[in-house]
Amino acid sequence: MSGKKSQLTPFESRKQLLLVESELNRAQLINEMRDFKNEIQHLNHQVVGIVSTASLAAKLVAAFSDVGRAFSHRDEGENEKPSWFSTLLNGAKAGTSLWRLVRSRWRKA
Repeated sequence: MSGKKSQLTPFESRKQLLLVESELNRAQLINEMRDFKNEIQHLNHQVVGIVSTASLAAKLVAAFSDVGRAFSHRDEGENEKPSWFSTLLNGAKAGTSLWRLVRSRWRKA
């Protein structure tokens, strides 16, 4: 605004406008890629949580199955009661399974 006329031709001014627009588009693309990366990380955290929950559920089912088997009769066709030793052994197996489950959760926490 010094009163001087601009020395830019219409072609040069158009070229500068295109360069500025290109820089703006590049900055917008960088921001969108950063947002996309953040969304992927958030999705990854959710998937890890779901997998961890599913793993814990599977371990719990296995542990309860072991406990159920420890106290159920193996030979339903026979009228004999299982020996106290086999009941004790099955209970120890179930307890070991539960202990491993609890200990693995303590280590992760």
